Amino acid sequence: MNRPASSPSSQEEAQLMEQLRQILLSEDREALAAIREILEDEAQLSEKVSPIIRQHLAFLKENFREEYGLIIEEIVSKKLSESQDEIVNMIFPKLNTIIKKFITAQFQILKEGIDSQIKTVQNRFSPKNIFNRFFGPSDSDIVLSQLDNPEIHEIYLVQRDSGLLLGSFAKEKNPDQDVIAGMLTAIKSFAEDAFNRGKEDLEMIQYENYKIFLHNLPSYYFAVAMTGSISASEKDNLSNKLITFAGENIPFDTTNVDSTLTDRISAALSTHFGHFNIQQ
Repeated sequence: MNRPASSPSSQEEAQLMEQLRQILLSEDREALAAIREILEDEAQLSEKVSPIIRQHLAFLKENFREEYGLIIEEIVSKKLSESQDEIVNMIFPKLNTIIKKFITAQFQILKEGIDSQIKTVQNRFSPKNIFNRFFGPSDSDIVLSQLDNPEIHEIYLVQRDSGLLLGSFAKEKNPDQDVIAGMLTAIKSFAEDAFNRGKEDLEMIQYENYKIFLHNLPSYYFAVAMTGSISASEKDNLSNKLITFAGENIPFDTTNVDSTLTDRISAALSTHFGHFNIQQ
Protein backbone atom coordinates (compact mmCIF):
# COMPACT_ATOMS: atom_id res chain seq x y z
CA MET A 1 0.00 0.00 0.00
CA ASN A 2 1.47 3.38 -1.14
CA ARG A 3 1.69 6.27 1.35
CA PRO A 4 0.71 9.79 0.20
CA ALA A 5 3.51 12.36 -0.28
CA SER A 6 3.85 14.69 2.66
CA SER A 7 2.64 18.30 2.19
CA PRO A 8 5.36 21.03 2.03
CA SER A 9 5.99 22.84 5.24
CA SER A 10 5.26 26.55 5.74
CA GLN A 11 8.95 27.39 5.39
CA GLU A 12 9.15 25.59 2.08
CA GLU A 13 6.04 27.40 0.86
CA ALA A 14 7.61 30.76 1.75
CA GLN A 15 10.77 29.88 -0.14
CA LEU A 16 8.77 28.85 -3.17
CA MET A 17 6.80 32.12 -3.12
CA GLU A 18 10.00 34.14 -2.85
CA GLN A 19 11.50 32.33 -5.82
CA LEU A 20 8.32 32.93 -7.80
CA ARG A 21 8.32 36.65 -6.84
CA GLN A 22 11.95 37.02 -7.89
CA ILE A 23 11.16 35.47 -11.26
CA LEU A 24 8.09 37.63 -11.86
CA LEU A 25 9.60 40.94 -10.68
CA SER A 26 13.06 40.65 -12.18
CA GLU A 27 12.05 42.52 -15.37
CA ASP A 28 10.26 45.23 -13.40
CA ARG A 29 13.32 45.72 -11.22
CA GLU A 30 15.55 46.07 -14.24
CA ALA A 31 13.18 48.65 -15.75
CA LEU A 32 12.98 50.53 -12.45
CA ALA A 33 16.76 50.57 -12.16
CA ALA A 34 17.04 51.95 -15.70
CA ILE A 35 14.51 54.70 -14.91
CA ARG A 36 16.36 55.61 -11.70
CA GLU A 37 19.63 55.83 -13.64
CA ILE A 38 18.03 58.20 -16.18
CA LEU A 39 16.54 60.39 -13.44
CA GLU A 40 19.85 60.66 -11.63
CA ASP A 41 21.84 61.39 -14.80
CA GLU A 42 21.16 64.97 -16.04
CA ALA A 43 22.39 64.27 -19.57
CA GLN A 44 20.20 61.20 -20.02
CA LEU A 45 17.20 62.98 -18.45
CA SER A 46 17.65 65.95 -20.80
CA GLU A 47 17.90 63.61 -23.77
CA LYS A 48 14.59 62.01 -22.87
CA VAL A 49 12.65 65.12 -21.74
CA SER A 50 13.85 67.80 -24.20
CA PRO A 51 12.03 66.37 -27.26
CA ILE A 52 8.80 66.23 -25.26
CA ILE A 53 9.18 69.86 -24.13
CA ARG A 54 10.03 71.03 -27.65
CA GLN A 55 7.03 69.21 -29.03
CA HIS A 56 4.76 70.78 -26.42
CA LEU A 57 6.16 74.26 -27.05
CA ALA A 58 5.61 73.83 -30.78
CA PHE A 59 2.03 72.81 -30.07
CA LEU A 60 1.48 75.85 -27.84
CA LYS A 61 2.98 78.13 -30.49
CA GLU A 62 0.55 76.87 -33.10
CA ASN A 63 -2.50 76.54 -30.86
CA PHE A 64 -1.94 79.15 -28.13
CA ARG A 65 -4.95 81.27 -29.09
CA GLU A 66 -7.29 78.27 -29.16
CA GLU A 67 -5.97 76.88 -25.88
CA TYR A 68 -5.47 80.06 -23.80
CA GLY A 69 -6.94 82.92 -25.85
CA LEU A 70 -10.15 83.25 -23.86
CA ILE A 71 -8.30 83.07 -20.54
CA ILE A 72 -5.81 85.79 -21.55
CA GLU A 73 -8.61 88.00 -22.90
CA GLU A 74 -10.53 87.69 -19.62
CA ILE A 75 -7.41 88.58 -17.59
CA VAL A 76 -6.56 91.58 -19.79
CA SER A 77 -10.17 92.76 -19.86
CA LYS A 78 -10.42 92.56 -16.08
CA LYS A 79 -7.12 94.40 -15.61
CA LEU A 80 -8.11 97.14 -18.05
CA SER A 81 -11.47 97.53 -16.33
CA GLU A 82 -9.85 97.83 -12.90
CA SER A 83 -7.24 100.35 -14.17
CA GLN A 84 -9.52 102.38 -16.45
CA ASP A 85 -9.16 105.67 -14.61
CA GLU A 86 -5.38 105.41 -14.43
CA ILE A 87 -5.11 104.56 -18.14
CA VAL A 88 -7.37 107.45 -19.16
CA ASN A 89 -5.47 109.89 -16.94
CA MET A 90 -2.21 108.71 -18.46
CA ILE A 91 -3.32 108.91 -22.11
CA PHE A 92 -5.70 111.89 -22.10
CA PRO A 93 -3.18 114.77 -21.68
CA LYS A 94 -1.01 113.48 -24.53
CA LEU A 95 -3.98 112.74 -26.78
CA ASN A 96 -5.55 116.10 -26.06
CA THR A 97 -2.27 117.85 -26.92
CA ILE A 98 -2.05 116.02 -30.25
CA ILE A 99 -5.64 116.93 -31.15
CA LYS A 100 -5.16 120.58 -30.20
CA LYS A 101 -1.94 120.80 -32.22
CA PHE A 102 -3.72 119.38 -35.26
CA ILE A 103 -6.66 121.78 -34.91
CA THR A 104 -4.31 124.74 -34.37
CA ALA A 105 -2.34 123.82 -37.48
CA GLN A 106 -5.54 123.62 -39.56
CA PHE A 107 -6.71 127.00 -38.29
CA GLN A 108 -3.29 128.45 -39.07
CA ILE A 109 -3.55 127.19 -42.64
CA LEU A 110 -7.05 128.70 -42.90
CA LYS A 111 -5.84 132.01 -41.43
CA GLU A 112 -2.91 132.19 -43.86
CA GLY A 113 -5.29 131.58 -46.76
CA ILE A 114 -7.66 134.33 -45.62
CA ASP A 115 -4.77 136.74 -44.98
CA SER A 116 -3.42 136.01 -48.42
CA GLN A 117 -6.76 136.80 -50.06
CA ILE A 118 -7.20 139.99 -48.00
CA LYS A 119 -3.69 141.10 -48.86
CA THR A 120 -4.37 140.57 -52.55
CA VAL A 121 -7.53 142.69 -52.41
CA GLN A 122 -5.80 145.43 -50.41
CA ASN A 123 -2.84 145.49 -52.80
CA ARG A 124 -5.22 145.93 -55.65
CA PHE A 125 -7.59 148.57 -54.30
CA SER A 126 -6.12 150.45 -51.28
CA PRO A 127 -2.61 152.04 -51.23
CA LYS A 128 -3.23 153.24 -47.68
CA ASN A 129 -3.94 149.73 -46.50
CA ILE A 130 -0.82 148.57 -48.29
CA PHE A 131 1.23 151.03 -46.25
CA ASN A 132 -0.50 149.95 -42.99
CA ARG A 133 -0.01 146.33 -43.86
CA PHE A 134 3.76 146.71 -44.00
CA PHE A 135 4.45 149.55 -41.56
CA GLY A 136 1.38 149.94 -39.33
CA PRO A 137 -0.39 147.66 -36.87
CA SER A 138 -2.38 144.74 -38.22
CA ASP A 139 -6.17 144.62 -37.98
CA SER A 140 -6.01 141.91 -35.33
CA ASP A 141 -3.53 143.95 -33.27
CA ILE A 142 -5.84 146.99 -33.40
CA VAL A 143 -8.82 144.91 -32.25
CA LEU A 144 -6.91 143.18 -29.48
CA SER A 145 -5.43 146.44 -28.24
CA GLN A 146 -8.97 147.63 -27.56
CA LEU A 147 -9.73 144.66 -25.32
CA ASP A 148 -8.87 144.15 -21.68
CA ASN A 149 -5.83 141.99 -21.24
CA PRO A 150 -6.74 138.71 -19.51
CA GLU A 151 -5.14 138.20 -16.11
CA ILE A 152 -5.20 135.04 -13.99
CA HIS A 153 -6.00 135.58 -10.32
CA GLU A 154 -6.69 132.08 -9.00
CA ILE A 155 -6.47 128.47 -10.19
CA TYR A 156 -8.20 125.50 -8.59
CA LEU A 157 -7.60 121.84 -9.39
CA VAL A 158 -10.67 119.89 -8.27
CA GLN A 159 -11.57 116.20 -8.21
CA ARG A 160 -14.60 115.81 -10.47
CA ASP A 161 -16.75 113.34 -8.53
CA SER A 162 -16.09 114.42 -4.95
CA GLY A 163 -15.33 118.12 -5.39
CA LEU A 164 -12.20 117.74 -3.24
CA LEU A 165 -9.48 120.32 -3.79
CA LEU A 166 -6.33 118.73 -5.25
CA GLY A 167 -4.35 121.97 -5.36
CA SER A 168 -4.70 125.71 -5.80
CA PHE A 169 -2.90 128.93 -6.64
CA ALA A 170 -3.99 132.46 -5.76
CA LYS A 171 -2.26 135.81 -6.08
CA GLU A 172 -4.13 136.89 -2.96
CA LYS A 173 -4.62 134.32 -0.21
CA ASN A 174 -8.19 133.02 -0.01
CA PRO A 175 -9.04 131.08 3.18
CA ASP A 176 -12.18 129.51 1.69
CA GLN A 177 -10.56 127.56 -1.13
CA ASP A 178 -12.14 124.22 -0.16
CA VAL A 179 -15.56 125.86 -0.04
CA ILE A 180 -15.00 127.44 -3.46
CA ALA A 181 -13.96 124.07 -4.93
CA GLY A 182 -17.15 122.45 -3.63
CA MET A 183 -19.27 125.35 -4.88
CA LEU A 184 -17.73 125.18 -8.37
CA THR A 185 -18.38 121.44 -8.55
CA ALA A 186 -22.01 121.95 -7.50
CA ILE A 187 -22.57 124.70 -10.10
CA LYS A 188 -20.83 122.67 -12.79
CA SER A 189 -22.86 119.53 -12.07
CA PHE A 190 -26.12 121.48 -11.91
CA ALA A 191 -25.54 123.23 -15.25
CA GLU A 192 -24.51 120.02 -17.03
CA ASP A 193 -27.47 118.06 -15.63
CA ALA A 194 -30.00 120.86 -16.15
CA PHE A 195 -29.25 121.27 -19.85
CA ASN A 196 -29.02 117.50 -20.32
CA ARG A 197 -26.15 117.67 -22.81
CA GLY A 198 -24.89 114.15 -22.26
CA LYS A 199 -21.11 114.11 -22.22
CA GLU A 200 -20.67 117.87 -22.74
CA ASP A 201 -18.98 119.85 -19.96
CA LEU A 202 -19.47 123.38 -18.67
CA GLU A 203 -16.52 125.50 -19.86
CA MET A 204 -17.12 129.05 -18.61
CA ILE A 205 -18.78 130.81 -15.66
CA GLN A 206 -19.00 134.60 -15.67
CA TYR A 207 -19.73 136.92 -12.75
CA GLU A 208 -19.57 140.63 -13.61
CA ASN A 209 -15.88 141.29 -14.39
CA TYR A 210 -14.74 137.81 -13.34
CA LYS A 211 -14.63 134.82 -15.63
CA ILE A 212 -14.01 131.26 -14.45
CA PHE A 213 -12.62 129.12 -17.25
CA LEU A 214 -13.17 125.38 -16.67
CA HIS A 215 -10.84 122.91 -18.34
CA ASN A 216 -12.16 119.37 -17.92
CA LEU A 217 -10.14 116.15 -17.74
CA PRO A 218 -11.43 112.64 -16.99
CA SER A 219 -11.08 112.58 -13.19
CA TYR A 220 -10.44 116.23 -12.32
CA TYR A 221 -10.84 119.72 -13.74
CA PHE A 222 -9.11 123.11 -13.63
CA ALA A 223 -11.02 126.25 -12.64
CA VAL A 224 -9.14 129.40 -13.68
CA ALA A 225 -10.51 132.68 -12.27
CA MET A 226 -9.50 135.69 -14.36
CA THR A 227 -10.41 139.21 -15.36
CA GLY A 228 -10.32 140.81 -18.78
CA SER A 229 -11.32 139.47 -22.18
CA ILE A 230 -9.89 136.22 -23.48
CA SER A 231 -9.79 135.38 -27.17
CA ALA A 232 -10.12 131.92 -28.69
CA SER A 233 -6.36 131.71 -29.31
CA GLU A 234 -5.61 132.81 -25.74
CA LYS A 235 -8.05 130.23 -24.40
CA ASP A 236 -6.33 127.60 -26.52
CA ASN A 237 -2.94 128.74 -25.20
CA LEU A 238 -4.20 128.45 -21.61
CA SER A 239 -5.67 124.99 -22.30
CA ASN A 240 -2.37 123.75 -23.71
CA LYS A 241 -0.54 125.08 -20.65
CA LEU A 242 -2.98 123.29 -18.31
CA ILE A 243 -2.67 120.02 -20.24
CA THR A 244 1.11 120.20 -20.14
CA PHE A 245 0.99 120.93 -16.42
CA ALA A 246 -1.32 117.94 -15.84
CA GLY A 247 0.94 115.55 -17.73
CA GLU A 248 4.04 116.67 -15.81
CA ASN A 249 2.76 117.23 -12.28
CA ILE A 250 -0.43 115.28 -11.54
CA PRO A 251 -0.23 111.54 -10.74
CA PHE A 252 -2.33 109.08 -12.73
CA ASP A 253 -4.21 107.99 -9.58
CA THR A 254 -5.83 110.90 -7.74
CA THR A 255 -8.30 108.91 -5.64
CA ASN A 256 -6.34 109.34 -2.41
CA VAL A 257 -6.20 113.05 -1.59
CA ASP A 258 -4.00 114.11 1.32
CA SER A 259 -2.15 117.23 2.43
CA THR A 260 1.12 116.04 0.88
CA LEU A 261 -0.45 115.73 -2.58
CA THR A 262 -2.32 119.04 -2.22
CA ASP A 263 0.77 120.96 -1.09
CA ARG A 264 2.89 119.51 -3.90
CA ILE A 265 0.36 120.37 -6.63
CA SER A 266 -0.24 123.83 -5.16
CA ALA A 267 3.48 124.58 -5.20
CA ALA A 268 3.72 123.42 -8.82
CA LEU A 269 0.73 125.60 -9.79
CA SER A 270 2.40 128.62 -8.21
CA THR A 271 5.63 127.92 -10.11
CA HIS A 272 3.99 127.44 -13.50
CA PHE A 273 1.27 130.10 -13.35
CA GLY A 274 2.65 132.74 -11.00
CA HIS A 275 3.99 134.77 -13.90
CA PHE A 276 2.19 133.11 -16.80
CA ASN A 277 1.05 135.45 -19.58
CA ILE A 278 -1.90 134.05 -21.52
CA GLN A 279 -1.15 136.29 -24.51
CA GLN A 280 2.32 134.84 -25.13
